[in-house]
Amino acid sequence: MNPTNLCMLAPEFIPVWGGTGSYTVELVKSLPSSMNIHVITLKRDVGQAAISSSINYDVDSIVKRALEVHYLSSSSETFFYNLPFQLACLTKVPSLHKKYNFDIMHSHMCHMPDVYLKLFTRLNLPTVVTIHGTIQMLRDHAIIARDLFHDLESGEKSILYFYPVISQLQQLYVKKVSRFIAVSQKTKELAIEHLGVDPDKISLVYNGVDIDLFHTPSETELLTRYSKPTIVYVGRIISKKGIDILIKAMPNVLKAFPNACFVFVGGGNIAFYKKIIRSQGIAKKNYLFTGHMGYLERAKIYREATVFINPSFFENCSISILEAMSSGCSVVASNVGGNPELIKSGENGLLVRVFDYKEFAGAIISLLNDDRLNSMIGKKARRTVEWSFSSTKCAEETYKVYKQTFNS
Repeated sequence: MNPTNLCMLAPEFIPVWGGTGSYTVELVKSLPSSMNIHVITLKRDVGQAAISSSINYDVDSIVKRALEVHYLSSSSETFFYNLPFQLACLTKVPSLHKKYNFDIMHSHMCHMPDVYLKLFTRLNLPTVVTIHGTIQMLRDHAIIARDLFHDLESGEKSILYFYPVISQLQQLYVKKVSRFIAVSQKTKELAIEHLGVDPDKISLVYNGVDIDLFHTPSETELLTRYSKPTIVYVGRIISKKGIDILIKAMPNVLKAFPNACFVFVGGGNIAFYKKIIRSQGIAKKNYLFTGHMGYLERAKIYREATVFINPSFFENCSISILEAMSSGCSVVASNVGGNPELIKSGENGLLVRVFDYKEFAGAIISLLNDDRLNSMIGKKARRTVEWSFSSTKCAEETYKVYKQTFNS
């Protein structure tokens, strides 16, 4: 038998504000039309973007398929919203299951929205959990950020403070899960190490992106891409994403290309990083913080970017990198985590040593200096995503995991 009624627990959904949200949106868009999908989520206030006219709250315009969305809680921040959502899942998911008779549940780590549901009820529902990270990974990255840059956002501080409790909950939780999905081989290796899970219970399914939405530029957009040097970062504006490294690289790039503009897309500690940039004497014309940008608006940013950069300390399987590659944009990224599984350096992108701002600057300059190289890398990046990292492929592989779990 094939599972037909899916309960998708979505600690991030629409508006999309993080990697788990992007993953969930891409997946539900592309799963078989025969599935009845129920998204269990929360309402999130991300604040108004600086240059975006719409935050894209409209589920129908993004997902473009029939599904039921159940809002169980709400939040305007990025850490403590998880506990109310976990408690709401504990109290409300059983009644939703009784009403809709779900065949299978899909949840996520590190969020574990069903942790109390698993520990304190007898709800016997096969569950697939996608591992976007473990609490150990979050702790390790927060420690690096604290030690190197002395800057942690409130969520990172909370991870360090509550780590002993959350790590114990995580170990109890994994014993209740039917099957796991790891989004990269590196993630699978770390999950086995951190969670002690049988490797046979973990399927490797890479993240995927919508190759029709994140498409290659028009002729007009190409003119913009190569006539106006624009270096784009998309993600949370926090230290573990390597923002400090990118800022240190800016003066070297601007010395070679005085008219270049660095565009930072995402929410986070914006005022703090603006202050650091100003302290380096960088002119306002050379940088822009957009704030949060809606799922649909991001596509245009990628198409007009000359270079996309991801200087993060660690990535499991970066959706922002895949979105940029799908848009035919050349990518410079840290040689960490799952990035080498997406990028073959010198062919469909450039990988550089993590924390090495001079190497990041040199890689950016090499792509700004050579439009032919830049274009060639962008075209190969697009083909890579078409072949291996589309949302359709991700959904097909995920549905196979559902069937395997449902029938086991």
